[in-house]
Amino acid sequence: MPTYFCFSDECGDYLQKITQKQLKIHPYYLRATIMIDSKEWKKIKNDFIQLKNKYGLPINEEIKWSYIWQLRKYQIEDWFIPEDKPFKFLENFDYQLLFAFIDESLNLINMLDYKKIILTFTDNSSMLSIPPKKIFKFHIQEMMQRIEMALQHNNENLAVIFIDPVSEERNKYFREIYYEIFTNGDKIEEYKHIKDSLNIEYSHHSVGIQIADYICGAFNSILKCNNMGKYEQGIQMFFKSVFPNIRSYKGTMYGYGIREVPRNHLQREMLLKKVESFSKSINNK
Repeated sequence: MPTYFCFSDECGDYLQKITQKQLKIHPYYLRATIMIDSKEWKKIKNDFIQLKNKYGLPINEEIKWSYIWQLRKYQIEDWFIPEDKPFKFLENFDYQLLFAFIDESLNLINMLDYKKIILTFTDNSSMLSIPPKKIFKFHIQEMMQRIEMALQHNNENLAVIFIDPVSEERNKYFREIYYEIFTNGDKIEEYKHIKDSLNIEYSHHSVGIQIADYICGAFNSILKCNNMGKYEQGIQMFFKSVFPNIRSYKGTMYGYGIREVPRNHLQREMLLKKVESFSKSINNK
C-alpha cells in the first residue's frame, strides 16, 4: 500500500476582532503542508540531521523560523538576549548562518522524488467577522480536500497527517473537526485516502513539521512583503524550494495548491501579481 506522510504547521494567528497593533504582529494566518512518500521519510530525516551537524547546531533543539528573525533583531541592535527568550541557545550563532541552514533544509525538498506543498492563508486586514474556530476549520478542510484529491488516482494510496500542537484547546478542536469532516464528508463525499485520525506531533521531535515551519516562513515572506527589502532571503527560498513544489492542476497552483481562506478571487489575483513581480525581480538579479 503506497503511504504518504503529510506534515503541517501554522504561522501567525487569526482574531475575529483585531486591532491595528495586533494586525502588525499577525497580518496573516497561514498553514503549510508538505506531502512526501513515506519511503523517503528516513532519507530526509537523516539529511536534515547531517545539515545540523554541518552547521554545528544542537541536534535536539528546534531551530524555528521565528527564532531567527528575533535573533536577527537582537544581533543587529547588539542587544543582550535575556535568559527567558526561547532562542537564547542560538546567541552564539550568526543569524546569517542560520538562514543558510534553513535554505539548505528547504532544498532537501527538491531532492525528493515525490513532494507536494499545500498552502492556505487568511488576510487579517480583510477584517473578517468570522469566528476563529470556523476559520481554523476552513484551513484544515482545505488541506484535507487537497490531500484527498492528490491521492485519489490510486485506491491503495493512504495519507497519514501530522500537525504541530498549539494549545490543548486548539489541538482538541483540530482533532474533532478533522474527524467530523472525515466521517461526514463535505463536497468530497467520502475521504478514502487519508487516515481516520489526525496525529499531533511535537515539532521539536519531527523533521517534517520543522520543514513545514520553514515553508510557512518563506511563504509568509511573500505575503508580508511589498518590496524585496529585509524579506529578500525568505523570498529567494520560496522561489528556490517552495514554489516549484506547490501542488498544481493543469498548470495552475492557485486554487489547487495555494488557497485563500475564505475564497476571495481579488486576494488570489493580488497574490498572483505579487508572485509574478517577485519572480521577475529574482530572475533579473
